[in-house]
Amino acid sequence: MHQFLKVSLRAILRAEANGRIPQRFTGASQEIWRTFRNELTQADLVALAIQDAGATMPVPFDPTTWWPEWPDWALRNLPEQQVQQWVTDAQKSVHQTQEDYLRKQAAELDLVLPETEKLSALPTPQPHEKWLELPGTAGWTAYTLCIRPNADLYFWENFTILCQSPQEMFFAGLLAWELNAPPRHDLPIYLDPDLERVLRSERTYHQVVGSRNLHGHRALQLLHNDGQGPLWIG
Repeated sequence: MHQFLKVSLRAILRAEANGRIPQRFTGASQEIWRTFRNELTQADLVALAIQDAGATMPVPFDPTTWWPEWPDWALRNLPEQQVQQWVTDAQKSVHQTQEDYLRKQAAELDLVLPETEKLSALPTPQPHEKWLELPGTAGWTAYTLCIRPNADLYFWENFTILCQSPQEMFFAGLLAWELNAPPRHDLPIYLDPDLERVLRSERTYHQVVGSRNLHGHRALQLLHNDGQGPLWIG
C-alpha cells in the first residue's frame, strides 16, 4: 500500500511542476491549505490529491477499480510524519528526466524492465497497427516504441497492455499518464497474468510482443492476425 501512495505522490507532484494539474503541494497552495484545513493534515491532503486524480484517471490512481484485495481504508489515517517525508522526497525529483523518473518509479515497485538493447531490435509499429504486449514487461515495451523519433503512435491507441501483477498495472498506468493520456479514457491496460481474458476475447493483433522466458512455452499464434508467433525480447 505504501508503495502505491509514495509512487502516486511522486507522479502527482511531477504533474504539478509541469503545470498539468492544479497546485496543491507547491507555491501559494500550501499557505492556502494551512489556512483552511482546520483539523485536516498533510496526510489528508495526499489522500484527497490521489482521489482527485483517480476520478479522471482510474488507472493508475484509483486502485479500488482494478487492484484485487485493495483495502478501502488504504487512504485513511496515513502516518503524518511519513507522508511529509514522501512529499519532501517527491519534491526533490520533480525535474528528473522522463527516463530517470520512470526507472525510479519502476524500482520503487520492484519491477525489472526489459533491456534497452533487446527493445531496440523491435520494428516500429505503423500508425494503424494494434500491438499486444504480454504480461511481464509492464507496458515498458509500448512506452519505448511510442517515444522513438518519428514514431506516430499513442500508448493508449496502438497498444493493449496485459499485466502480471497490480504493480505492473499501476506502472503501465503511470506510463500512460506520463505520455498525457486523455482523462476519462478507457485505457487498454488489463490484469491478465494467465492470458485468460485475452484468449477468451478472440481478438487478434498485428503483432504480439513479450518475454520469451515467461511465455515462450505457449502457442500464441492465435493472437496474431496472420497466425505468426510473438516478437520475443528475451
